[in-house]
Amino acid sequence: MSEPKTPNLALNQIDRSSPATTYFDLDRYLDQNWGKVDDFAGEIKEQVDEVTSKADGLKERLDTEQRKSVTLKPGLQVIEAERASAFRLEGLKGRTLVNLLGRDGGFEGYNNWAIGAMSASLDTTTYAEGSTSSLRVTLASENSNINRTITTVIGKKYVLIADVKNVSSERAHVSINALVDGNKVMSDSFDTSFVSFTATAAAHTIAVVGSGSPGQTFNVDNVRLYEVSTEEYNALGSMTPTQVSAKYPYTEMITGVKNPYAIRYGENLLPPFYEWTSNYTNDKWTIWGPYTAQLRPSAPTFAISMQCEITLAPNTKYTISAEQTDGATFSVIDITHNTALVDNTTNTTTFTTGSTGAIRVYISSYLASGGIGGALYTFRNLMLTAGDKAHLFKQREDAMLALQTELYADPATGANPDMVFEREGQYFKLVKWHKVVLDGSKIITLIQGNNTGYKTIYPKVEGVNYDYFSMDAAVAVKSDGKILKWGSHEAAADAWAVDKLNKNLAISVSAEDSGWGDAYTPTADEIKAYFMGWRMYDGLAGGTPYNGTGTKYWHKLSDGTSTPGAGTTTLPTTPAPNYTPYQLLYQLATPVVEPITSEGQLTFFEGDNQVELGTGIVLREGVKPARYGDWAVVNYTYDGNHALLQNKADVIKSVYKNSKKISDYLITRRPQVSYGNEYIGIPWTDFDSTDLYNVTYLMLAKYPTASFDGSYAENEKALLLDAVRTLQKNTTRISVLESKKAEKDIPAWIKPTLLNGWVSYNDGNTTRYFKDSQGFVHVQGMVKSGAAGQPILLLPAGYRPGQTLETITNAYTGTDVVTPNIEISSNGTIIPFGVTAPAWLSLDNIKPFLAEQ
Repeated sequence: MSEPKTPNLALNQIDRSSPATTYFDLDRYLDQNWGKVDDFAGEIKEQVDEVTSKADGLKERLDTEQRKSVTLKPGLQVIEAERASAFRLEGLKGRTLVNLLGRDGGFEGYNNWAIGAMSASLDTTTYAEGSTSSLRVTLASENSNINRTITTVIGKKYVLIADVKNVSSERAHVSINALVDGNKVMSDSFDTSFVSFTATAAAHTIAVVGSGSPGQTFNVDNVRLYEVSTEEYNALGSMTPTQVSAKYPYTEMITGVKNPYAIRYGENLLPPFYEWTSNYTNDKWTIWGPYTAQLRPSAPTFAISMQCEITLAPNTKYTISAEQTDGATFSVIDITHNTALVDNTTNTTTFTTGSTGAIRVYISSYLASGGIGGALYTFRNLMLTAGDKAHLFKQREDAMLALQTELYADPATGANPDMVFEREGQYFKLVKWHKVVLDGSKIITLIQGNNTGYKTIYPKVEGVNYDYFSMDAAVAVKSDGKILKWGSHEAAADAWAVDKLNKNLAISVSAEDSGWGDAYTPTADEIKAYFMGWRMYDGLAGGTPYNGTGTKYWHKLSDGTSTPGAGTTTLPTTPAPNYTPYQLLYQLATPVVEPITSEGQLTFFEGDNQVELGTGIVLREGVKPARYGDWAVVNYTYDGNHALLQNKADVIKSVYKNSKKISDYLITRRPQVSYGNEYIGIPWTDFDSTDLYNVTYLMLAKYPTASFDGSYAENEKALLLDAVRTLQKNTTRISVLESKKAEKDIPAWIKPTLLNGWVSYNDGNTTRYFKDSQGFVHVQGMVKSGAAGQPILLLPAGYRPGQTLETITNAYTGTDVVTPNIEISSNGTIIPFGVTAPAWLSLDNIKPFLAEQ
């Protein structure tokens, strides 16, 4: 018979019902029992320690904020985040690039290059990214080149870069003094050759060399020469040509880190099927939803497909998957190397991108025996993700942080950069550098001094801070990109300075550039015309400078200084087409803080995030689509200019109607008929002229980039604090916006000066205008007494329509009420027609119009 035990710890008990129990066993009833109690206590302690440890860990996660630092670098990259969280920007610094070749390396012309080849000519059919033409060079011997001499400073360090393409030649590269060569480019598409060097003389000869047989050709584009710091020079030794090209893009004039942005692309990197294209115009594709499409070929076809092109991070793993019916397959092609990464499969597949990351994704009815006529192929939930693991399907949702600003630093050393910081939900810039764009229309007053062969101009310019730090931290370029010399403005042409005492600039201009002869003193308006891109000349003397006799003519500076043709005898008052003004950059003696416009919040999802960092984004630019046939178009240049954007567009990102993002439009990439690379088409049946449209796009011009330094939440405490901060910031910003809206809802009317004898009808009908928060100009009032065809008033810049508008108004002649026409011109004049010296004329019939210039 077994002895009794306690139910929980199984301690030995005395069986008092047994006659055999005649003595007390110390070992059994004490030692063994205490041992079991102690073992149990040990187990309890281990469990308590484990619970305490977990509680301490949880307490730490809830009480102590933990963040992980991350640096987002220019270009595409994959960032692994341990949890879904928001990115906090903590550091963004400026850079400055000044191309020492000016604008000569863009090859809109090539007069300053010596041609050591059989021939050279501009090529508008083949050019590198960010350009519109290149130079086609034909070899005269085994090695032929284009070259020029550039001024250098002994001991300074430089990098020479060019984009070259072998058309029929074997290779091409850059060279210094025919002694130091850059890397050889063998490909038949544009690629980068670069060479870094330390100047050993006051001048060096730079060249772009092609090799092969006489008569063979190569193209060259985007040649740039930058002075670099010692640190940057040392880093160049370990950089690839692609990395060098990205860090030192082709620029003209003075460029900083303009409009930087970071985009985290969706967990699904593929766009919806609405944005794909088909390889056959008669394919019977039906798109049922963003990620559902069906194909029913009318006859057997080898490979009917729909496709899209995207760029991924180079040399990186990605996984693609889909749901489809039998015979419906998908493929991935490396565009650069024209090789298949995924070859007509129906299975989830992992692949590695090539050196550029550019891919094309197909969905198709591809079968070994061809498609089946009348068969139905269905494609659903196509998914492309970073990494080597398949994910559950999600639609693409991007997140972006974009800043509208330009950040500078010392051009040679990178020292003392402008910096971005965040405070109470608003981004600010610590401004250490001041850039002046010397547009003639912004010149307030002018003083000038005459010299032999040049004149020195001392302009005061609207909005300029003259408090500079040092002449050593300053750079200026004139309209053709030539670097100006500091401090010699009273001794030679092409020099400049800032006069902080008298608060004006000083610039010396040659007679050859300006067209002002030594015997002639130009007027203030004629000087302004020069700084708007116009050169004066003697029309009777074949384009020579004007010396006070003969007939004054003006021609565009871009025409050069040779005989300019007929020109114009009317003094120009607007900028010349395609003119780039003088630009000046100098460090301020005292930094200032300025608020900057931003959009969006960069967030990460848990896992691998593809992030793109770049510059040159324009946010929600207001546009007024123009009708062309059955379409309302934007940025279209065929058969005239139609609703052009303010900058040449490389990639159009999104279109907004009445502040809401829309998808019922087409973006077409055709540089031949676009102001840049792309234009927008909206079906005319979907267009309403009363709607407000905005466009976000990337500019064709390239700018230097800079890293985003920041962090994201690693634990619950950090996530909670981020949520609280975001709520607080949003509440503050909403309050501010509501206050600003309330202010804007009360219009700030402007009372203009009336012209040509027109006066207000009475005090109760004062003529006035204002611009609302959407950019529309409203005009009110009644006038009298003026003459037909004579402007009533002049609207200032920023209040003018993009093209001349006409409407019908009411007027009283003294005996009859009439309905004369009234014109609001693109130059700002408001002119009535058909009535002279009326008793009254109403301006209230002028409908609000969008201010476009």
